[in-house]
Amino acid sequence: MIFRYRALGIMIRSITALAFGAVMLFSCKTDIKEVNAINTRAGLPEMSGENMELFYSDSARLKYRVTTPLYNKYNEENKKYDEFPKGIHAELYEKDGTMIGSITSKYAKKLEEEMLWELRDDVVVINDKGEKLETELLYWDMKKEIVYSDRYSRLTADENIIEGNNGFKSDQSLRNPVFNKVTGVIVEKQQP
Repeated sequence: MIFRYRALGIMIRSITALAFGAVMLFSCKTDIKEVNAINTRAGLPEMSGENMELFYSDSARLKYRVTTPLYNKYNEENKKYDEFPKGIHAELYEKDGTMIGSITSKYAKKLEEEMLWELRDDVVVINDKGEKLETELLYWDMKKEIVYSDRYSRLTADENIIEGNNGFKSDQSLRNPVFNKVTGVIVEKQQP
């Protein structure tokens, strides 16, 4: 009789383990999209760095030098871009190596394929003549070598101040700016 109770106890434990295993087997569900999202670390940068210095060149000639406290590179399916959440300081160079201007901002984003920069918050552009452009939003098209904005923009050149209440468009060296809804102060120099 003792043998029958032991066999019955082993059989009950086996059936319980089998039932528990079946419940676990059918209650587990694997969603492949969730697994892929975890594997690709969606929303996180592919590469990140602090106190970075980036060089952009064409045919071994330096075109732009960018320094930033924080750099993030994103390489998502539909979007490939570089983000500079703490801003940039960029220097632009002529073919002969002379610096032709600089751009600073507190935030920047560069769309990789379009070669288009979006600069925001206290954007300042200074060209080789010392002329200074200030705005809150600036787009810099590296392919076309132009800068433009649809926001209030202010250009200071010597004693002259030109303000565009609906933005402006210019070559990247600010040699030919065209302002929209212009106001400003222009000082005429007197000839001796």
